[in-house]
Amino acid sequence: MQNREAAQYVTESLMVVMNKVMTSVEHIDALKEGNKVSQAEAETYRLNMVGALDKMLQSVLNPVFAIHPDLNPNCRCCGVSEEKGALSE
Repeated sequence: MQNREAAQYVTESLMVVMNKVMTSVEHIDALKEGNKVSQAEAETYRLNMVGALDKMLQSVLNPVFAIHPDLNPNCRCCGVSEEKGALSE
């Protein structure tokens, strides 16, 4: 995304989505610990959600960060490599 305003909006929006998805994964993990969902269900959910999220972030945010590196949040919680300044694979 060449336009900075659009790139910033997309980055912020996807970070909100990512945080919401990761919160849901953590919640399902907690339910697994309480024997409310099986380990297989929790693992399947985690793999599917994190995999889909990774693909979305890789395909959208890495190109944005290449053009606008200052928009990269550099946080470990979202898979961002501080060394590379982009999402790690």
